[in-house]
Parts: sequence; structure tokens; C-alpha cells
Amino acid sequence: MKFWEDRGKLKIAAPAKINLFLEILGKRPDGYHEIETVMQKVCLYDYLYLEDNEGLEFSCSNPGLETGENNLIIKAVRLLQKESGISRGVKIFLEKNIPVGAGLGGGSSDAAATLIGINKMWRLGYDSEKLMLFASRLGSDVPFFIGENTAVCRGRGEIIQPFPSRVIYHYVIVYPGFEVSTATIYKNFKIGLTKNLKDVSFTLRFLEADDATLLGKYLHNRLEDVVFKLYPQLEEIRQKFRKFDFCGVLLSGSGSAVYGLCRSGSDANNIGQKLKTFGIGDVFVVASDFEGITK
Repeated sequence: MKFWEDRGKLKIAAPAKINLFLEILGKRPDGYHEIETVMQKVCLYDYLYLEDNEGLEFSCSNPGLETGENNLIIKAVRLLQKESGISRGVKIFLEKNIPVGAGLGGGSSDAAATLIGINKMWRLGYDSEKLMLFASRLGSDVPFFIGENTAVCRGRGEIIQPFPSRVIYHYVIVYPGFEVSTATIYKNFKIGLTKNLKDVSFTLRFLEADDATLLGKYLHNRLEDVVFKLYPQLEEIRQKFRKFDFCGVLLSGSGSAVYGLCRSGSDANNIGQKLKTFGIGDVFVVASDFEGITK
């Protein structure tokens, strides 16, 4: 994650993610599902502003977001207070840009950014490995945001295998304006009906090939069938995506965001502008490139 420091205050950019591959391997004894997924960070950001404070104070630009003890940002601070034995306070403001309940990992990214920011601000000295252990206690996707921009995640999602990639891909994401409950999707997913499990190695091979057309053929999300059945309006959005020359179209995570993989940045910009005229939701043109991010 990228951050800026100015006179003791921190600003942190917390990126969204998309799933390029998501397979459900089975049900675990702990009740969770065993997954294998390829996640990639993209340049759609929440911004966290941290500064010293007497107590713990948290506010958000989205008035509908829970800002109490159940918020992952608060839980991240509490966890570091407990583990470090330091009872310092912090004032946190969250500029919320990543849609909630969209399968884009905004809440998890915010929690990871909080761990990174507090670790730096309080000079706790925890390395990335330790922060990832803390992150796994907060949520399945949180550890991913501590590390590389692209990774294969297994288990509940907390077992991270970094997949460093220098290739930049361009996407158009549409958020339809409503949330999808991850718990509801997994509750309705039938393990026994899963046949012909997809092999992640093909997606990884073409991810490094710098060929969006090839990669698009191997985008995969096992949850799509159940999500589109429960939310037919998302199927309508997918059909509108197919009017354009995307290399591939996929649901991210358990939804509700749908994205298309483009051949180039200019294609993404052009298609994004046209999709905005459809009025099907919020449209984001993004890339797996973070070099251009500024304060």
C-alpha cells in the first residue's frame, strides 16, 4: 500500500481487488468453504487519514457505514493495542470510494491499511509476516492486502502465495448500486453440484503472458451461477457487457460488481464512457498499475 506522511499524520491508499479466478474446492470442518482464488489489486482506492489522538475516534465519508466496534478498522486498532500492549489513541477518517458489498474487498483493504498505518505511526516494528498473521484474525481476505499486488489465495483465503507480475491489465468495473451478501451466496452454493473443477495453473500461465485475449479465456468464478440466479439483474448487466469487445467478463468475488478485461487502457476508457450512458450503475475504469497514484 502507498502512504504519505506529513508532520505525524498519515494518508494511506487502500486499493480494491478483483478475482481473476475463484474455485470452490469443498466444505471445511470449521464450516467455511475451501477456496482457490487469484486476486489482483486495482487502482480504485479508499483513503485513510490517521493522526494521533487521546482516544480512538473513527469517522467516514459514507454516513451509512458502521463506525462502531464491529467495523474492521476499529477491530484492527484494538488488535494492535492488545498485541503491542500500547494503549495510544488514534483519529481515523475514511474516505470511502470502493463500493460496499461489491466483492471488491474494500472493508478488508481498509483493515489491512489500518494495520500498516498503525504499525508505522506507533513504531511497533512488526514485519509483513507478522502483520499478515494479525490480518488473518480479522478476515479471510485481509492478509492479501498486506502483500503483493497479485496472489493465489487458498484455505478460507488467508493462505497467500504471492504471484509478482509486471504485466499491467486494464478493466472496466460496474457496481450496480446494491450489495450482495457473501453469506447468502455461500449458503445457497451446492458443493455436490460442483463438477469439473477448473485448474488455476492456466489462469496463472496466461496472466504472465501479457496477452489480455488469452487471459480473458481463463477468467473463472464458480459462484457466478448461484449469484446470477439469485440476482437476475446482474445477469442483465453481464448481457450488456457482451455488447462490447471485452477479452473476458466476470463477477468479482461473490458480487455484486461485474468487470470486463480490456486489451488496452484506451479501450477501457472508451468502453467505460459508453457503459456510463447505459445507466446500469457506477462505472470505474481501473488498472493493475499503481505507479501513477499521487497524493
